[in-house]
Amino acid sequence: MKYNTTLKITIVFFIVSVFLCKGAFAGVSYTLSRNADFSTDDRAFLATDTLFVKISQNKYDYHDVTKSVFTLKEKGKNSKNEFELTWNTAQSAFTGSVSFGDYEVGKKITIKILLEWKDYKIRKKARLVVGTYETWEIAGTVYDKYSGNIKDARVRIQGMADINKNDESYYPEDEAHYVLSDEDGSFLITYEGISGQEVIVAAGKEGFKNAGKEIILGEDDFAEIALSTFPEKDHSDYEYRTSKNCKKCHSNIYNEWNDSEMAASAMNPINQLNFLLYTAWYVTGDRSNFEDDSIFNDPNPEFVGDKGKIFEDDTGRYKILGDAGNLHDCADCHSPSFASGLQGDGKTPKWDMRAGVLTDVDNLSSIDKQGVHCDFCHKIQNVHDGEEYWTEPGVNYKVDLLRPDPSLESSKEGKVMFGPFDDVTYKSMQASYVPLFKKSEICTSCHQDARKLYLQPVDENDQPTGEETIERILWSEDTYREWRFSGYSGLEEDYPVNNYAGRALQCQDCHMKDPPPDPATGKSIANYKEVTDSFYMLSEDKKQSGTSRDPRTIYPHHFEGTNQNLPVGEKKRYLDWAVDLSVSNASVTDGIVSFDVDVKNSHTGHAYPSGVTQRNVVLYVEVTQTGNSLSQTNDQVVDTPGGNFPNGYYNGEGDYAGKSGKIFIKHNRMLEDNKDLDPFFNDILYAFAVEELYDTRIKANETDTTHYEFQTLDNSTITITARLIYRFYPKGTLEFAAQNGYVISSLEENDYESHKVEITVEP
Repeated sequence: MKYNTTLKITIVFFIVSVFLCKGAFAGVSYTLSRNADFSTDDRAFLATDTLFVKISQNKYDYHDVTKSVFTLKEKGKNSKNEFELTWNTAQSAFTGSVSFGDYEVGKKITIKILLEWKDYKIRKKARLVVGTYETWEIAGTVYDKYSGNIKDARVRIQGMADINKNDESYYPEDEAHYVLSDEDGSFLITYEGISGQEVIVAAGKEGFKNAGKEIILGEDDFAEIALSTFPEKDHSDYEYRTSKNCKKCHSNIYNEWNDSEMAASAMNPINQLNFLLYTAWYVTGDRSNFEDDSIFNDPNPEFVGDKGKIFEDDTGRYKILGDAGNLHDCADCHSPSFASGLQGDGKTPKWDMRAGVLTDVDNLSSIDKQGVHCDFCHKIQNVHDGEEYWTEPGVNYKVDLLRPDPSLESSKEGKVMFGPFDDVTYKSMQASYVPLFKKSEICTSCHQDARKLYLQPVDENDQPTGEETIERILWSEDTYREWRFSGYSGLEEDYPVNNYAGRALQCQDCHMKDPPPDPATGKSIANYKEVTDSFYMLSEDKKQSGTSRDPRTIYPHHFEGTNQNLPVGEKKRYLDWAVDLSVSNASVTDGIVSFDVDVKNSHTGHAYPSGVTQRNVVLYVEVTQTGNSLSQTNDQVVDTPGGNFPNGYYNGEGDYAGKSGKIFIKHNRMLEDNKDLDPFFNDILYAFAVEELYDTRIKANETDTTHYEFQTLDNSTITITARLIYRFYPKGTLEFAAQNGYVISSLEENDYESHKVEITVEP
């Protein structure tokens, strides 16, 4: 009985103690580092190192601390050395430091950290070792517990990048720091480190989840690493996780993505206007009829468009038999998590998002509205990038997804995240190595497509001629092919590497990182910066337990390019950087001033402009003398798509058609059903083009030169001004939409002047 009473008292005392101490120990963290910035959390040091100590907590007022110290005690000795911790405002913590010079190599040391107030204390204890710096050999095996030893797994010390550590350039020389397991799954890897240091030997291979084994240098020399496979079946009923979940550990990455066009792809008003125009043509065959709400009643309507219609061009007369694939697929790229689901029959994809974003009936979930989001991209196991796939857009044509069985919920088996690193072993991610994430090919699913038409030759009576059906490909979003067949990719023998950087550049090298500066001119993108934080991918509170990486292996997630979602007035630095504009060969002869305007595509690995064919750039040239505009005497002028829609909404503002200059655009032809609209809509609804009229866009590394002549007025100074105005739409399209109730608030949101050059000429 006495025993039971004592036990009860002890239990009560323990519970009360825990309750009273709960606050004192809540939110306590400490770091032991060899770096003054506390960027690492270490347990092994050299005798020449300095130990930096930091301890913080978020509950009690630091000003009331009565004692703040740490002590070091060698194993086997009774004496200990005490050192002061002082308040560090910059770190919002108590910090201190001590040199290890007085401690012998091989000594094991106990560190105790103490913060003391009047009536409570915070104590932390850890083991340290003073070691030697040596090259260590670690053997081991990689295996799967079901299938046995694994060949060709990539094994490395976690965080070791495959680059030359002594090369400080933007693109350092490759130097493999991994080994491949042999037939028996065996490996032998070397590593330079400190005895007593804890490292993780990690392994990864496509088709398996990464794994790792923690070892202590000098104590462990063998590591068994068990990889696990994931189910081969993709589960379309998987519920995607919101990107906000990722923010907890990857705040930098999340914030960049959240401000990017990827996150805005579903809900951006410019994109939504595309959906609207697209739907009107798809459902009714009349692109001027998008005020009819009934076009949204069926989220998967049968194609009306131009199937069965007749058209004629320079090559003959044809009846349109149909298109390859399904064309009602806006969501395939703009809300891929929605598109990758299935309809009620369990077979048909949910292709169409237009009714979800353009009507009061909202078919998109909050996650689907996040556009191209984290959980979708990192469920991509493979992208089909062969030529036969270049004509097909989106997730349902090109992408192999592997989504876990939702019934497994949050178990290890119910998780997988694909990505570019073979050494991510964090259990809550269940990461799997997919090298495709570092290659341009992963971008092809949304940045490479075409309209593939099947055309039946017919005579003047619209009867079949008996000739074979023709397959016609009209490239629309053609960015990947533009890059591949240029001096940027290095993938084609006929297009050797030739660009300003002097090396092959993937899409990720420019649109996830900042593009490298131009070594020939010293020019760099505005606000150019390299990542220098080796923990850039991790939130501040995760850095101590995260993996340090060479910053050059890290890809931020701003996905910067044309930045159509930036507010008016903000610099679109990629557009400013893309090309060089200059005026050359200016002279005056017999009262005529003549000159050339050169636009060099100097820094982009694709056409200028690229992307969907609605994007265009107007080169506008003005010549004045004594404040008066001079008359042009030659016919180099901006074509019709640079002009106004008849009776336009913007009162003639921004009308460049027929004026001096040029429009850089891919100009298509649709079937003629409204002559007033054709000059503008032909370039918007590229998915319904029947003929390419011309393509004046500038290829990578090429220069477009146009010549101009103007009649002078007198012998005063002549001023020549050339401007480049980037447009997300032909202006007439915006005017048409605005007249029909869809207003993108101002013309400035569509027009961006990226370059302006002005020179003077004396007669």
